[in-house]
Amino acid sequence: MNRRILWKDALSSLNHSWGRFIGILLLMAVSAFAFIGLKMAGPDMRNTAQTYYQDVNLADLTVSSNYGLDKNDTQTIKKQAKKATIDFGYLQDTTINSSKTSLRVLSESKNISTNQLISGNFPKKDNQIVLSYLLRNKYHIGEWITLNEHSNLKNSRFKIVGFIRPSEYTDKSNLGQTNVGTGQLSGVAIVKKSAFKAQSYSIARIRFNKTKELDPYSSTYQKFIDNKKERLTNSLAQNSKLKKTEVDNNFKDAQKQIRQAKEQIQLAENNGLNMSREKARLEKQQKKLNEQEQEIKQLGSISYYVNDRKNDSGYDTYQSNSEKIELITNIFPVFLFAVAALVSFSTMTRFIDEERQNIGVLRALGYSKLDTSLKFVIYSLTAALTGVFIGAIGGYWILPRIIFNAYTANLTLTNFQSGFSWKYLFLTFLISILCTTGAAVIQFFIVLRAKTSELLLPKPPKNGSRILLEKIKPF
Repeated sequence: MNRRILWKDALSSLNHSWGRFIGILLLMAVSAFAFIGLKMAGPDMRNTAQTYYQDVNLADLTVSSNYGLDKNDTQTIKKQAKKATIDFGYLQDTTINSSKTSLRVLSESKNISTNQLISGNFPKKDNQIVLSYLLRNKYHIGEWITLNEHSNLKNSRFKIVGFIRPSEYTDKSNLGQTNVGTGQLSGVAIVKKSAFKAQSYSIARIRFNKTKELDPYSSTYQKFIDNKKERLTNSLAQNSKLKKTEVDNNFKDAQKQIRQAKEQIQLAENNGLNMSREKARLEKQQKKLNEQEQEIKQLGSISYYVNDRKNDSGYDTYQSNSEKIELITNIFPVFLFAVAALVSFSTMTRFIDEERQNIGVLRALGYSKLDTSLKFVIYSLTAALTGVFIGAIGGYWILPRIIFNAYTANLTLTNFQSGFSWKYLFLTFLISILCTTGAAVIQFFIVLRAKTSELLLPKPPKNGSRILLEKIKPF
């Protein structure tokens, strides 16, 4: 049998029913767009974040204390994090220019939790500072600012030399809490480590060697970090008792020395000696001791804070949002494909009914069932594959980016990276073929149940249904 006629007839059916063809194509395109796009959005978001965290070498754990980190603390941290990179730094919470705008000034870290430079350059002098890029509307490069609280810093005035994207503060609306200004941080700043004059470190950042090879959103990573966090917390708890005893003893010794000095001054004055200078020095020392006592009362009991990456609300929110998208994937695309399958089945049913007599002619001429079905297979297969191809382009490279931009509107994360998965593409092709070609083949073989002589005749109309009144004999 000459199959050229069949191929010609199949191609002719495409030209004479563009509306039906485009309808099926668009259904498959929309379904593929939603299915692939939603399936890829979650993994793409996590891969984007993972790449960013690797680029900045984000710390796995951070350690801080309301009394600072002394030599004993640093030794404990090093002991508990032997196979890790550790960076000890300083921080100072302050307000700017006598306003309530609060700022957290951190010492620059060049190994862990590095910051991305947006404009300008990093500090080269102790009186230079870079601010979070979220403050670009308020301040500009070259401007000098005054830090109202600067007890841990060598200088109070700093020149702005650049703007950065801070790696540890990704939530634009919730940078963290502070005890200055309004109580809510407005921004983050970086200065050179040598710009601080504090004797004790304020913060320790830990990056374990093992976690560099782990997915930060995996249960394996979180289990490893939780274990390290628990051990470090327990070890530092022992330091808390020792430090409390040391602070109390030092304070008592200072009080004892002042009391003894007062007694000596009083004795000297009784002997007619002029001790006004010594008395002034002693009063100054007493005032300083009172300030220290007041500060100790404000600080309260000695506490250590061991935080993982989830301490940054932006990190935790971003992770949960990427997982929520995958829940939507299991519902919405299924609904779309179900609608597409029903519409495709209805459309192909009408198409085959219209070609009923042509099918009868081909069968009468001796063409096999497979040859006769060629037109409908090609028609539905072409519509399905073209639709999936168009939808897949948007699903891989457009929809995930739109979702990323929507979910990161309040975050500082950027540089979205699109991924590709053959699995989802093949799965989409398979579902689309079943919805279109599968529907066409099923309906085609339903029609072929009739004899060839019946197919050559117009399809008889369906029997009308009898209404209730007709079943009543008098009517």
